[in-house]
Amino acid sequence: MASTLSHSFKPLRVAAALLACSVALQASAAHSYTDKLVAGETLQANESIKPIDNNLAYLVMQGDGNLVLYRTSDNAPLWHTSSWGHPGSVTVMQGDGNLVVYGPNNEVLFHTSTYNNPGSYLQLLSSGNLVVKAANNTVLWASNTSVQPATPYSTPSYQPTFWNDNGTIQRNNNCYNYANNKRTDTFAQPGRAHGVTGYPMTGSAVYNAAVADGLVPTTASGTSPDGKTKIALVVAPGYDYHWYRQDSDGRWTHKPGQTRATNVDNSGVTISNPETANRGAYTQFVGYFFTPSDSVQGQGKADIR
Repeated sequence: MASTLSHSFKPLRVAAALLACSVALQASAAHSYTDKLVAGETLQANESIKPIDNNLAYLVMQGDGNLVLYRTSDNAPLWHTSSWGHPGSVTVMQGDGNLVVYGPNNEVLFHTSTYNNPGSYLQLLSSGNLVVKAANNTVLWASNTSVQPATPYSTPSYQPTFWNDNGTIQRNNNCYNYANNKRTDTFAQPGRAHGVTGYPMTGSAVYNAAVADGLVPTTASGTSPDGKTKIALVVAPGYDYHWYRQDSDGRWTHKPGQTRATNVDNSGVTISNPETANRGAYTQFVGYFFTPSDSVQGQGKADIR
């Protein structure tokens, strides 16, 4: 549908219409511009509604007569009434429960066939679904659309050639850089970017330093709703720490100090679980964290130094 009607999908500015709504709605109840149209409320040209708890989508009565549901992130149309070409049209939530788009000559351009349901209302849900609900909240009609928030982070794949250059990157980026997928060329240390230094080499001390850098503690089964990458901390008590990273395929990889990034443990076995892998002197398993990464190698978003 969208491909044949792309010329009509031109998101319109609504600020001016909002300021003038008390004048535009002379014959109908004042509209609060929340997520609903109740009986008697009308959308005039350039007026819109959106979910009350997010800004992922919006429904606008366009000046060309088309009622369109847009995804906010890229203004892509999710649903529309195919009523373009009728400037001056209005959308009315009627008292009988029918949502109707009327043309400038009072002709019906679209309706939801939900009449005989007094007390019904139109609602744009937080999921991006546009529905007409009966007075008892039963859904009578739906656009069957949805929109999800963009995931701001992504997990890298195992691409060791970026890190194993036998030069600047390999020598100056350690396990903490690798786990966070962040090239700094500073041999990054947990907490240093935020003034946490000089701590003893214990699990709790390194854990707290990582938290100071903004890493989020989690569990083995924890999942990140915003796409963060899971990493794991181990310690050789009194001597050193080490980090592992879970890549996009679910396997774990690491880069010991100035050496090469690898996907195997001390026994040469692919790492499926850092808790049970052969870690050599790093006998203390401390815990898991989420880090804000990116799929591009070296471009993680953690604030480390």
